[in-house]
Order: sequence, then C-alpha cells, then structure tokens
Amino acid sequence: MYDFLLLASFLTFLATSVFYLRHPSACIMHPATFYLAFHGLVFAFRPILARVYDFGFVYRLYDFQPSMSDKITVILATNLAMIVFVAASLYVAPRLPVALEPDRFEAARASMKRPVLAVCALLAPFAIWSQLGNWQRQADNYGSMIRDLSTGAAINTDAIGWFTDAALILAPITVLLIWLAKFRWWSWGLFLAFVVLQGGGGTRGPIIYTAVAIGILALLEYRRRWVDWRAAGLAVLAILTFNQIVTDRGASLRGLAGQAGEADYATNFELSPFEGMDFANLEYFEYIVYAVPQRTGTYDYFASNLQIFTEPVPRVFWKDKPVGSPVQYFSLWDYGTPIGMTASLPGQGWMALGYLGVAIQALFFALLYSVALRFLLGSRATPLRQILYALIIATAINVFRDGTIVTFARQAPFYIGPFLMVLMLKRILSPPVTHLALAGEGPVADFLAQPPGERRRILAAQSDPHDRRPGV
Repeated sequence: MYDFLLLASFLTFLATSVFYLRHPSACIMHPATFYLAFHGLVFAFRPILARVYDFGFVYRLYDFQPSMSDKITVILATNLAMIVFVAASLYVAPRLPVALEPDRFEAARASMKRPVLAVCALLAPFAIWSQLGNWQRQADNYGSMIRDLSTGAAINTDAIGWFTDAALILAPITVLLIWLAKFRWWSWGLFLAFVVLQGGGGTRGPIIYTAVAIGILALLEYRRRWVDWRAAGLAVLAILTFNQIVTDRGASLRGLAGQAGEADYATNFELSPFEGMDFANLEYFEYIVYAVPQRTGTYDYFASNLQIFTEPVPRVFWKDKPVGSPVQYFSLWDYGTPIGMTASLPGQGWMALGYLGVAIQALFFALLYSVALRFLLGSRATPLRQILYALIIATAINVFRDGTIVTFARQAPFYIGPFLMVLMLKRILSPPVTHLALAGEGPVADFLAQPPGERRRILAAQSDPHDRRPGV
C-alpha cells in the first residue's frame, strides 16, 4: 500500500509540474517553481530513496518510529500543500514578468552606483567582523550557546543575535555588487570571497540564497524564462559548496586558518545518499504527525507565529524571554529528541490545525510570494523592483524548509534591509525628476518605458513646431 502511494505521489508531482510548465506564467522566478523544486526533492524523489535504502538515521536519532498511518498522512498532506500552493500562486500571478529595455538597466546602475557603494562600505566591515566571530564560535563548538532542555532550542548566553546574524548582510551586499558590475567575470571573485567567508562559519543557507538572487536578477535582465549556462554553472558551484559544508560544517576552511574545530555528525555515521538531516523533512513531518495530536492531545492553532513579537528582543536584555513562542500548547521534546528539526511548510501547517492548517499555511505563503511577483515584476516593473523581488523570493528556500513566518521575519532585516537603506540613500542623492523616472512613476517614467524608436519619434515630434499629431 505504501509503495503504491509513493508512486502515486511521485506521479502527482509530475502531473502538477507538467500542468505548471504549460501555464503561460511558468518561469524560474515564479514562486510555484520554487515550491515544486522543494517538494520534488524532499517529498517526491527522496521518499523513494528512503524506501529503497531503508533510511533509519533520523528515526534512531529522534527515538521514534512512525506507524504506517503516520507515513500515509504525511504523503497526503504534502501533496495537499503542493496543490494549494501552485494553484493559489498561479491564480494571483498568472503572467510572466514584464521584460525591460536594456537602457533602463544602464540608467538604474548609474543612479545606484553611489548609494550601493556607500552602503556596502558602511555595512561590509561590520558583517565581516560578525562572520569572523562566527568562525570562532563554530571552532569552539558554539561556546556561547546552550540547549534548552525543555524545547531543544539553542539559545545565546553571552552574545546578541543581531550581531551574530549580521554576517547575513554579506549576502545582499554580494548580490548588489555583482549586479552593479553587470555580472562581469571578474565580479564573481566577490562571490568566491563570500563563499569562503560564509562557508567557514558552517552555514549553507546564505550561499544558496545569494546564488539564487544573482541568478534571478541575471535572467530578468537577459529576459530569459529559464536558466542559461551562467546560471547553471552558478547552481552547480553552489550545490558543490553546499555538499562540502554539509559534510564538515566548514571545518576544512577553518583548518586553513588554524581553526579546524570538529566536523559534523555526518563524518561519524555511514549514511546513504540524501539520508542526512539537511534533506530529512519527510522524517521530521512524520515525527510531527506521530506526536500531534495523537500524543499531545491538541494542535498548536498557529500560536508558534507569536514568536515574531518576541524574537527581535535580545535575550541579554530580557533574561526571562520565552524560548520559542510565548504561547505553547505542547513540547515536541516530550515525545522524542527532535534535535535540529525543521518542520517544513506542510509540517508546520499540520502542527497548527491538521489538514486545514496545511492548506492555510500553503495558501499564506503562496500569497506572500505571488503578490510580491505581481506587484514588483508586473506592469510597473523597474530594475530596482527586480532587485527587491530577487531578494524576497530567494528567502523561499529556507522559509519552505522551516515553514514559519518567523523564518521570513528573522531573515528580512539582513537580506532585504541593506537594499532598503540603498533606496533611502538614493532618494536623498537623486534629483526629484531622476527619482521619479527610476522609481517607475510620473511622465518621465512613461517616456523611458517606450521602445528606443518610439522615444526618438516623440523627441523629434516635440522639436518640430509644425507637427500637430494627436498625443504629441
């Protein structure tokens, strides 16, 4: 029965993907593409590997064994999330992004050069200092962190999260500088330097985030729907880097600087392909179904989202700050040892309200990202709006994996905040007319939105006092 359901799930994924690819709005920057890629890897392809290789690492680590009913529930719920997400995002964003003329990017870069360089000069030293501190903490096995025994969450004891996470600012800085350099070959040295700095800290997400954002911007500027060889090469580099950092959590890079520390769990176990915890959202979801509501007796009712209000306050200033959400109906640690668990979008929805919660969670994030696409890449698209969209949609990878709005809110100040600072500085430095043109507002923007030939015709007509054609 389970084998048949796995096959049916995989065929459902293929059918949904084919339907999507035949839709007029299908392109790599559409939110549906991101969710189908996520679902296809962790909930369609990997479950088949788990069955073939008989994955058991997470079950032993978490000290639980799901029933066949639990496993079936997970397959059904993940497919429900996929269908709801794809349908909602296609309904809200049913068209391709608007293609912009090349000269609009030249004008945008000319106006953005000073603000981008100024913000990078201001923030980069602080971000690099933060990342080097993360190197030291990783080499010391997170000496400033302790694990709360009731929730399993790692919390800061003598550091401020805003400072330790400031290293994430290097991601949007790298994106902006490579965009400003027009993706020239030498600008990729910046990406390589970023990979080395980020990789030594043992974290992989920012590298994938940066690669995705750069790829999206390049495809938008080159007016392509799908990847070309440049984006494919960047993806391969990011995947290879991700795999190496997964293996030793940056110990190899730290070893070059004399701070080797210890490698991660993966070096201590013989794991089958894709059996590691970085791709184990299937087992994590099975643990959630195993516990909620069968053993907890209740759902979460979306109370975990209340953490968004307590998260910004550093623990050093609030000694009694709750670990996690200020309102908790249960602790998953009462039923096993779910260390390092990421619930995933459908898993978080199930924990909130079962199948209905899965549908609500998928609908919420589909609206979040598809509204961003429609607003930023629609009829009033500009190069600057394209940058903002790339910085937003690249967060989807971590958000789908964790499944919470807290993840998005936690990343936004570091991934999107620097660009908002650039826009504020640009508003100060730019003359009013230039600002209107580049922001996509006013008659100047309407003029620039015309094809080059049409703009020449309008200018020629305006210089001829005898031309009385309508609209001139």
